[in-house]
Amino acid sequence: MLTGTATSVRRIAVLYQQGASAEEIARRLSHLSLAQVYAALAYYHANRDEIEADLLSEDLTYWQLASSFGNGA
Repeated sequence: MLTGTATSVRRIAVLYQQGASAEEIARRLSHLSLAQVYAALAYYHANRDEIEADLLSEDLTYWQLASSFGNGA
């Protein structure tokens, strides 16, 4: 989480991966300053492997749950 907010670095990383610039992310998440977005992106780049593995795991869990509901479970 970014200090003093309920926004995670992962959320900012996802927006960045979707092609949003730091400025656009700061506009979309107006409770964050541009400096906070840049700090989150710096953390993301320094810890990219770990964060992307976490995002992949979360995505996989989502699709597993979605498919289990689709099968009438």
